Formats: sequence, C-alpha cells, structure tokens
Amino acid sequence: MNVPIVQLQELRCHFANGDGLLAAVDGINLSIEAGEVLGLVGESGSGKSTLGRIIAGLQSRTAGDLIIGGKSMPRAYDRRQFKAMSTQVQMVFQDSYASLNPRMTILASLQEPLWSQGVAATAARAKACYWLERVGLPQSAGERYPHELSGGQRQRIGIARAFIAEPQLVICDEPVSALDVSVQAQIINLLQELQSEHNTAMLFIAHDLAVVRFLATRTAVMYLGEIVELGATPALFEGPRHPYTVKLLAAHLDGNIKERKIVPHLAVKNVSHKAPLATDSGCRFAPRCPLAEPLCSANPPWLRPTRVATEAACHRLADVEVLNLRK
Repeated sequence: MNVPIVQLQELRCHFANGDGLLAAVDGINLSIEAGEVLGLVGESGSGKSTLGRIIAGLQSRTAGDLIIGGKSMPRAYDRRQFKAMSTQVQMVFQDSYASLNPRMTILASLQEPLWSQGVAATAARAKACYWLERVGLPQSAGERYPHELSGGQRQRIGIARAFIAEPQLVICDEPVSALDVSVQAQIINLLQELQSEHNTAMLFIAHDLAVVRFLATRTAVMYLGEIVELGATPALFEGPRHPYTVKLLAAHLDGNIKERKIVPHLAVKNVSHKAPLATDSGCRFAPRCPLAEPLCSANPPWLRPTRVATEAACHRLADVEVLNLRK
C-alpha cells in the first residue's frame, strides 16, 4: 500500500492574542497522495497559507503530527532538518520578488538548492540553465538580478527553483494572484505541465475557484482554521454539501453552478465572524449559517461521507443533501 506524501493528524497552530489563543489552524486531518493536486480554498483568514507554511517547515505547529514520506517531522526544524526536508517539499510563493535574494543572480538562486544537496558546481550550472529554458526564459536571464525581471518572469524563476530540487511535493501559495490576467494563464499552464511531467504532488492554495476547478484532483475547503468539506473536485463543485461551500462557490463562480437553485434556501446571515479561538465550541460557521440549530453551537461537527465523493463537517448534512436533491 502506497504511503501518502503528506499526512496531517490533528494539526494545530495557535497564536497568543488579546482575546486568548488564536486558532489559525485547528484540528486538521488531511493527506496528500503522490502525484495528486490538492486544491485548498476559503476566504481570507481561513488559515490556508499558515497550513501551507507548516507543511513547508516555515512555521512551527502547536500540536498534532506532520508526517512526510512516512516520517514524523519535528514541530520546529533545526538547520540540518530543514535542509533535509527541503529535498522533499518546496514552495512557490505569492510574492515572487520577496522569495528571491535580491543580491544573488538568477542563476545563483537556481543553483543554491542544488549546492545544498551536494551537486557539483558544473552539474548544478547545467541543470539551472536547463530549467531556465524549461520555464520559458533565455539562459541570459540567469545573469540578471530579480529587480531586472518582470513579475511573470520572477514567478517562472520561483517555479523553476521549486521543481529543480525534484521534490515530492510543491506547495503553491496564491502563485498567480499578483500577476496580470494575461500572464496568469501562462503560469497556470506551466504549473500543470510540470506537475504532470514529473508526477509531483501539489498543494495549490488559491482564491480563484475557477483555477482550482481546472487544476485540482481533490479540493479542501477551509473556514476559520478548520476543513469543512473535502473531496473529489468535480463532485465538490457540482454538488457542495456544506452550507459554507455552497455560498463560497455561488459568490465566486457568478452562480454558474448547478447549486444556484438551492442558494435561496441557504442565504447566509449578515453576521461578522470573529477570530477563531482555541476555546471555541461547536461549529464556527453556525453564527452565519441559515440551518444552524442549538446543537451546532454546542458541539463541533466532524467530516462525514456524503452521497457524492466528498466529506462534509455539518450537523445538518442530511438536510443539505435533501436541498441538493430538489434541484
């Protein structure tokens, strides 16, 4: 039986603030299989980027297990552990300029992860030149510095730098949101080509649901630090089972989904959500949910199988299923 590339078990990341412990990530159970693209969606503040940074080793966790390649990882890495982990997990950031050292040439930036793996200088340079061309840039771009390239060119470098180390998993955190619309499609197509070519698992974090629908094998929906729905992308987009997912898709896909017929039954309450705390009880979506009942505020829901290829964390799952069947 194949071992997942990444396994998360009751993963938590809490930060101290004035009201208590902020639960940025709270009780996440998730796995990423070899060669799959897992989309991670949710509104700003849901904890998507924090979760990605924990998996990449850039943020320590408060509790829970992070297992990469069958090996349990420490809560915080020392330099040696981070170096070893970087051969398995790489990240493509939203801010392509901040992700590159402004004092290093592009060629040096590409060779750096290879040097850390002990690759000889001549071989590292040859591989860096190959990857420059593979992401659509001339070899002459290697002699430039980050500020001399456009945003789209820098993001191509960021992608090359992630894939050049031949990791098992690449985490993409909003990789196209800062780019011009004309460039976004090019970068998305490049990512899809490289992922398919190398059979690299990918965690794709995004606000653009249309892009996630295009790229992802499975999709996870986060709300205030928790995963509220998870499953095969076609099933989740065509028949969302959690009230939050229904509204998220309707709001971001202009109603061009079959679920638009049940949106009137699930009009979200006009209530501002508060920051999630570790001491919260019940469903965090309950204050905004039109189907909420006393049970929802008292007891936390758990992910349960739906009638389609998804799981949803909702006490009123049977009622949402009925609403879908009325379409």
